[in-house]
Amino acid sequence: MKNTLKSILFTLAIITSFNFNAQKLGHVNSQAIVQEMPDYESARQELESYKNDLSKELEMYQKLIMEFAQAYEEQKSGMSAESRQRKEADLMERQQNYEKKAYEAETKLQQKEQELLQAIMIKVNNAVQDLAKAEGYSYIFERTTLLHAGGDDISDKVRKKLGIVTSN
Repeated sequence: MKNTLKSILFTLAIITSFNFNAQKLGHVNSQAIVQEMPDYESARQELESYKNDLSKELEMYQKLIMEFAQAYEEQKSGMSAESRQRKEADLMERQQNYEKKAYEAETKLQQKEQELLQAIMIKVNNAVQDLAKAEGYSYIFERTTLLHAGGDDISDKVRKKLGIVTSN
């Protein structure tokens, strides 16, 4: 009976160790890889250009509001109370429209950034998945979220798969 129990426990220990050893773990720093990709630099430049265009448009609206306000101040003394009230309401409406456009511009900028980065992240994620399948990794973790990085760091393999040349 003791030998049978020992045999069962020994067999369970061996099976359990095979299961743990069969899992290959890796980690990758995808944020660093994204920033090293040539696509990232062109996306950053495109985003900067888009931001500048939005800023110029907002500056134009702000300039028009300032000109309207200045013209109002110059003419205000010769206006009736009703005319002053209409001009002040118009000025406030223009200011509110400007604030709305500024908010919309910020939203557009964030959407553009997300759109550009998403395409790059898809490339990195596909490279990680391909590498995991090819090399038999059970799990690949994001390095930036780990407290302890056990397993293999596959960041350089992913860089190589993406054609990123490093100076190391």
